[in-house]
Amino acid sequence: MNTMKKKYIFILLTALMFGCGNNLKTTTKYNTTMSLKLEVDSICIPLDSLSLPVYPSASFVYSNNEHTYLYAFNTKTWSIDVFNLNNRLIEKHIVLNREGANGVPYIKALQVLSPDSLVCFDDSGFFILNANGNIICKEVIRYTASDCVGNLELGEFTQPFYDIKKGIIYGNFITSKEPYPYPDGQELFAAYHVKTQKWKLLPVYLPSFMEKYWRNLGQNNHLNMWISDGFICYNFTCLSDIFVYDISKQSNTVAGGKSRMVKSDVSLYKGDDNNEKAKWQHWVDNPIFYSPIYDKYRKLYYRIQLGEFREHFYGEPTPYDKKIVLSVFNEKLEMISEFKLDNYKYNFIFFGVTEAGLVVGGNNPKDPSLDYEYLKLFRLKVSVL
Repeated sequence: MNTMKKKYIFILLTALMFGCGNNLKTTTKYNTTMSLKLEVDSICIPLDSLSLPVYPSASFVYSNNEHTYLYAFNTKTWSIDVFNLNNRLIEKHIVLNREGANGVPYIKALQVLSPDSLVCFDDSGFFILNANGNIICKEVIRYTASDCVGNLELGEFTQPFYDIKKGIIYGNFITSKEPYPYPDGQELFAAYHVKTQKWKLLPVYLPSFMEKYWRNLGQNNHLNMWISDGFICYNFTCLSDIFVYDISKQSNTVAGGKSRMVKSDVSLYKGDDNNEKAKWQHWVDNPIFYSPIYDKYRKLYYRIQLGEFREHFYGEPTPYDKKIVLSVFNEKLEMISEFKLDNYKYNFIFFGVTEAGLVVGGNNPKDPSLDYEYLKLFRLKVSVL
């Protein structure tokens, strides 16, 4: 083999080696063997003088054998409002006490185990309410280690999950370590054992893309998660990849989620880190990815993405003015279909998955037909053609 040919092969192998090392995003696998259809069903419930048209704080969809209910914390009346989604009516208001032995703090996350067992999370820990709004269990939880303290994050897209059968609470783990919120080498999730009051950190860490770039993404670097049915599904607002941690198998799977319909690549933020207006503009100008959600009834995963701006919109640009795509993945995390969603219908608060479909919030603030006399929700049902 001559010297020039050897040199060429060396350069090629080097390029391949470094190319693979720098490929920080996962290649998306597309499966076109299955054809799906999407049906969108709207749910409009007339409000009384106590109810709200939007519940951004804490909410949960609960289903029994007959009906599906939305439980939502009302910050104005300090109650939990219960809506019957089948009959499209307000079922009841669970009035809460603000003070005393049954005083309920600000609820940041809510999970309904049964009508008589409502698990609520606040900044100090969790408590369980009965059907009358009385506290039947309360516990302060905090992780402590030699070099930090920590807890489970409470947010609109990072709500903890209580596995009542195992007596374990799972959630996004945050600590006092720097740099916040992703200290080097820190686990992303933790399990809190209620009976023993012990913590276990789960072997899930930042993916390589986030490890390298999260400090250069402005406001577009948040973690989203959806925990249910033995899986922790998570992603980042700036990254098309989706991740699934199997709790029982203790295994983590990553899949590419690059859309073929809209832009999926997010640019790095190059402005002043203290300039909130510039960081907001960067957030608005780039794609945004929401939580991957598992549907146990259809064995599918969903992920909503905001791409580039639509051609025409009014007023100041917001994320609501961007093209919206629902991506659907099979159990192998192969993307099998994508659907464009209408603008100005949804507010992207995800309440839950029922046998009838994925329940998504409505009453979009840019909806010209917005009527504050109604609670408006949508059910997105995906089925095989």
